[in-house]
Amino acid sequence: MAAKSGSRTVIYVVLGVLVAVVLVAWAFMMFAGGSKAKVAATYTTAVQGSVVVAGKQAANTVDVYEDFLCPICGRFEANFSGQLTQAINDGKVQVRYHPVAILNRATNPVGYSLRAANAGICAAEAGIFPAYHEKLFAEQPSEGSAGLTDQELIDKANQVGAPATFANCVSSGKYSKAVTAETLRASKDTSLRAEGSNGFGTPTVTVNGKRADLSDDNWLTSISK
Repeated sequence: MAAKSGSRTVIYVVLGVLVAVVLVAWAFMMFAGGSKAKVAATYTTAVQGSVVVAGKQAANTVDVYEDFLCPICGRFEANFSGQLTQAINDGKVQVRYHPVAILNRATNPVGYSLRAANAGICAAEAGIFPAYHEKLFAEQPSEGSAGLTDQELIDKANQVGAPATFANCVSSGKYSKAVTAETLRASKDTSLRAEGSNGFGTPTVTVNGKRADLSDDNWLTSISK
């Protein structure tokens, strides 16, 4: 009798593990359903404070709040960058990127999120934002690591054609104060929080001021037809 009871326990444990694996895989697929197609960016960018404005004014405005250290932001970039780029190229949406530093203490030494956000805005100023933005996420350091040094941030920009002025923009922390202010503003904006959440997280995406449901594969295509 005890042996049978033990066997049932093992079966239940195995079934529980299988269910958990299926649920995790389902959640990943829900988020990973976007297009990964490579699309060349033909849009221009402008800098407004600490916000990178991609493309011309359009009927729909998408705001993307992201931290260059955030792994889920990296997944968002991998899954939806093609769709976003195409929509901007076609003039269907204007995207406002908000590089923030909510994970600034998640590297050793601290500070990578802030320095990377500053570098991202420097890239917009230098006219290389699409390629540099993609590169920082594609070659993203992990949380708990040292992150990238300023020189490594500069080297990566040089690989995508940065002008000579880029290095000084990074090393001087030209946009650091603006990023810090934007991070604080976003963290206090309750409209940016997910339902039931007490805090602000990344990636957070809004469409015409309303939070987008990123578990919906068609969150972007439904507004950019």
